[in-house]
Amino acid sequence: MRDLERESLPLNFRKLDIAARRAALEAAYGEKGLELGALGEAELGLVDGMVESALGCLSLPFGLATGFLIDGRAYDVPMATEEASVIAAATFGARLVAAAGGFSTWASEPVMRAQVFLEGALPGAELEIERREAELRAGLEPLLASLGRRGGGYRGLALCRNEETGLLRVDLRIDVRDAMGANILDAAAERAASELEAMSGGRRLMCILSNDASERRAGASCRIPVGRLARASFSGEEAARRMVLASRAAETDPSRAVTHNKGVMNGVSALALATGNDFRAIEAAAHFWACRDGRYRGISGFRLVDGGLEGWIELPLVFGSVGGAIGAQAATALALRLLRKPDGRGLSRIAAALGLAQNFAALFALVTEGIQAGHMKLHARKREAGA
Repeated sequence: MRDLERESLPLNFRKLDIAARRAALEAAYGEKGLELGALGEAELGLVDGMVESALGCLSLPFGLATGFLIDGRAYDVPMATEEASVIAAATFGARLVAAAGGFSTWASEPVMRAQVFLEGALPGAELEIERREAELRAGLEPLLASLGRRGGGYRGLALCRNEETGLLRVDLRIDVRDAMGANILDAAAERAASELEAMSGGRRLMCILSNDASERRAGASCRIPVGRLARASFSGEEAARRMVLASRAAETDPSRAVTHNKGVMNGVSALALATGNDFRAIEAAAHFWACRDGRYRGISGFRLVDGGLEGWIELPLVFGSVGGAIGAQAATALALRLLRKPDGRGLSRIAAALGLAQNFAALFALVTEGIQAGHMKLHARKREAGA
């Protein structure tokens, strides 16, 4: 709660330039030592256009996880994260997998959903909307024309009536190509709403994209001979057995699964931040996917097959390579150049491999020497650097 004796910020605070906002903040808090310079001086004009009432930038360490071999191609993966051991773990996992042949990856078409929620839709509205789908599609064509020229665009609809609320939900399935797609999806939902009202006899409640990206998935796999996994007092066979059992724990115990999946997202979200992608949307989609059958489970796992430890991962990955904040800042543009400017699906495939490398390194440490051994060494180094 604001101190009532402190001067208030001016009502036009958001309309001031950044220098004036900083001065107003210092005046309101009655001190000159607010360390506003710590928010960063670079690209102030850019951030002022990105968010309202901007003061500067909050920096995150930006580094490279090196040594990835993904689909036969070498990568060094940019990551932005504050956690000391994340990049080190990803690099360790990547190099061990690369020595055994690398990651194989895949990605589905980037189909997302724009949703229109209708209240008071008449009985039989679903059949009427399905019968007149061509009209809806035609109405959306001008909006989606640029997507169509790039191979994307309208891909159909789905309807669901919620028995508890009575709301009729209309999902417009749209291939957004190399974008995350939020703006075009929201625009499509709003464009279609009037026609849907007329077809259904209902009234729009809201029009918004869905972050349930279950159709826009990517995955990765790898195989490491168990002989390469010997560590500390554990033979390779024993280390592999323990990793499989730990993987099974995440499949059957939701309390363990949430930590397992957080480890995967350590890598995925760091790549999202480095490239200017919406890490919140990516994390929401991943955790929803983890409980798609009603029970929260791990989104990656390991199994023993013919003397090798096989790893796999599959999850929704809403990565774009154009639009929004992607590439807008110098650091995110650099990240994309370091990755050789992949398209949206290519970036999702890299993210899947990174998530699996992160998960492999974490599980391998957990079931052998313990997570603290390497993690605390890095934290100690961080403390020394800050001393």
